[in-house]
Amino acid sequence: YRLTPDVPLGRLNIWAHWDGAWYSQIAAEGYETYASTAFFPLYPLLMRSFAELFGGPLSLGALSLWGVLISLLALPFALYFIYHIALHQWTEQTARRTILALCLFPTTFFLNAVYTESLFLALSAGSIWALRVRKDLLLGCALAGFATATRNVGVFLVVPLAYEWLRGGVGREYGWGRAVAFLALAPSGLAVYAVYLWLRFGNPLLFYTEQQRWGREATDPLSTLRNALLQGGEDLRRLFDPALWADPSLGRIVDHVGAANDAYNLAFLGVALTLLLAGLRVLPFSLSAYAFLLILPPAFFGTPQGPLMGLPRYLLVAFPIFIVLGALLENRRLLGSWLVLSGAASLVLCALFVSWRFVY
Repeated sequence: YRLTPDVPLGRLNIWAHWDGAWYSQIAAEGYETYASTAFFPLYPLLMRSFAELFGGPLSLGALSLWGVLISLLALPFALYFIYHIALHQWTEQTARRTILALCLFPTTFFLNAVYTESLFLALSAGSIWALRVRKDLLLGCALAGFATATRNVGVFLVVPLAYEWLRGGVGREYGWGRAVAFLALAPSGLAVYAVYLWLRFGNPLLFYTEQQRWGREATDPLSTLRNALLQGGEDLRRLFDPALWADPSLGRIVDHVGAANDAYNLAFLGVALTLLLAGLRVLPFSLSAYAFLLILPPAFFGTPQGPLMGLPRYLLVAFPIFIVLGALLENRRLLGSWLVLSGAASLVLCALFVSWRFVY
């Protein structure tokens, strides 16, 4: 294997490199550097807590194991909540197709890695489930609070929560004062983390400013799209370069496929935009707006090297788009074709990821 400096020791480190290495490091040592503050605290806190609860070592290898176990533990809850959200408004067949589309999505391997995708998906989908299925505003806002302690985009849950309350779909039994107090819980995880950063480092927005360390900076969608088109096209030209296939050694081909990030990021953007547009007819407004907000950050905070960096992984937690897929793929042949192509892409990207090639 080709190891990188940020790979923690341990047999499961194939699932704990890149961002996973940062979470393992934070679980072991806390926030010791400014760079680490870009990663939100709930996930590494759970890794550390489980390790201490069961009396295991606090080594990077052991903590990376707990990261995998937490991701795997959160995943059934995420699937349960998404299934019942779809079942509540659509058919059982739609709900099943939704779960199939999610489980065979090309970046689904992140759900068992030492990444926050699985935990965030469970908390955010649980928040929407509590809101739409249970009609419980307090529970929905409380779960949203934990989601915002997991990832900063959890703050977007305020939109569907507030919208459903304002339109009278949930929380009508509460007065304005109690309902507003409940809604204030939704961004509470982010607020608590900002207070911690203020007290520890003197900057409550350090989690945002430190994104620049990886080259992320505020831009505009048109510039991002232009750069994505240029770099994605260049990646495709390199991928199909006749010189590559004249010497088709496995390592060389794999490296070229792994380097074509911008090309498949651009393809994911096309799929996302198509599903968002279709979702305007399929989804209620609150779910469409939430999915749109989750997909928006890559268009505003890309990097010069990767204009859409992270988009394929971000799509994984934008679960309303999978409900759109579940509603649209009624034809069995069409569904089967999608699942075969999507599953094959997942195997390729997973192979790149576990062999220490950067997949974002």
